[in-house]
Amino acid sequence: MIGVRRLPPLGLRSSLLLLCAALCGCAPSIELARPKLALPERFEAAPATGAASEPLDRWWDRFADPQLSALVDEALAYNTDARSAYFRLREARAIRDQSLSQRLPTGAVSGSAKVQDGSQLSGTDVFGSTARSDSQSLSFSPSWELDLFGRLAAIGEGARASYVAAAYDYHAARLSLAADVASALFDARGLAVQRDDAQEVLRIARDLARASELGRDHGLVAAGETARLEGDVASAQAELTRVETALRNAKRSLLVLVGRPDARTESLPIEARLDTPPPVPPILPATLLTRRPDVLAAEARLAAAASAVQVDRLALFPRFTLQGTGSISRTSGALGGVSSLWSLGAGLSLPILDRTRLMAQLRATQAQGEQAVISYEAAVQAAFRDADIALALVAADRTRLTDLARAEERARFAFSTGRKGYQAGLTDLTTLLQSEQTWRAARRALTTARTRALNNIVAACRTLGGGWSPDDPATAPDQPAIILPIQSKEMP
Repeated sequence: MIGVRRLPPLGLRSSLLLLCAALCGCAPSIELARPKLALPERFEAAPATGAASEPLDRWWDRFADPQLSALVDEALAYNTDARSAYFRLREARAIRDQSLSQRLPTGAVSGSAKVQDGSQLSGTDVFGSTARSDSQSLSFSPSWELDLFGRLAAIGEGARASYVAAAYDYHAARLSLAADVASALFDARGLAVQRDDAQEVLRIARDLARASELGRDHGLVAAGETARLEGDVASAQAELTRVETALRNAKRSLLVLVGRPDARTESLPIEARLDTPPPVPPILPATLLTRRPDVLAAEARLAAAASAVQVDRLALFPRFTLQGTGSISRTSGALGGVSSLWSLGAGLSLPILDRTRLMAQLRATQAQGEQAVISYEAAVQAAFRDADIALALVAADRTRLTDLARAEERARFAFSTGRKGYQAGLTDLTTLLQSEQTWRAARRALTTARTRALNNIVAACRTLGGGWSPDDPATAPDQPAIILPIQSKEMP
């Protein structure tokens, strides 16, 4: 067995140590600016004295609507955006593991085998007419970078932070999808209510037209009034067609959201109802920092940017590596035998000539880090803005719905009274049609407001960070909660 061990002379070692110390001392110290997170204690539209009294993890269950809950769960399992978000997270997890593996030793095992056979063609054969030999060898060459200054540790921290950001993006995508499904369902139900209203308007218009035709036939109603009422029937029929088409398209959009693009629209029942929306639980602005996935993702990206700055700074430091080689070989034949060889050494890399390039790279990374600070501040400000606006709209809906409901009730009463008066000959047609238009406008405004109120609650839950559980925010399931329709083969 042969061992090889070489150490540099003492003078050279001292010079290298002095040079390393000089390079470490010349590396600049960089610290990113601290984010400015100025948030008020309470929302203006919804003051609170404490944290949320009820969780928002599954805010759609607060509506006590089985169809809504089922559609959201179906979308989270089968929607293409949700599935893409899941595999983006798996990609980020693999990249993280790849970065963390840089702290481990590297090396490869190699082997070879050879057979040699020769024959004596002429001359004197001293050792025999043939000579056959075979040989085998096996070698292993490991290498390990010693993380004396923490460069590899900083790479690992950055990889973990990037993965955490991807996990928050995963939750944000699912949160947005749940809100989109709820809004699409409520929009479809609002159209179903409008369809029923349009059918009622068409029925009333036909009744009035028939009554007018009878009066015309008996000489009691002018032909112009009858023609006007017949025109109203045609207009009501056109409006009904428009609403039915819009409802059909809304169903198709909802089916695509839940992952059933090829299903027939008749397979999705939509009730003509707009329930009273549930209240939003009290919440404080500071809670947004721990509930909004987009804010948490921006914070994680800031941590990753800070780690990148540290990595580029430590790139100016020397790198130490341990390198070894071991091999064993065997040869048969007259001169055969077994031999082995091993060696162990240390390597040192000094970025002397690359310093200008590395310093420029460090300045660029520092600028990117400052951008990450600003992006985090912007995410916090946008989160507060969105939540404050959403809560203000929810608060305004309370009084607005009350006023519109009373306006619709009064307009309906006026139209009903005018219709009876017209049939009794006490009210003229113009007055009746004006009262009908007033009632239809009030009814349409109430339906639109009730639909918008439901959507405003959805928007409030979305902006407050509802739709996911922050108990274990940096992780996501290894497999979707429901088996996906398209399965990919697992890599070994």
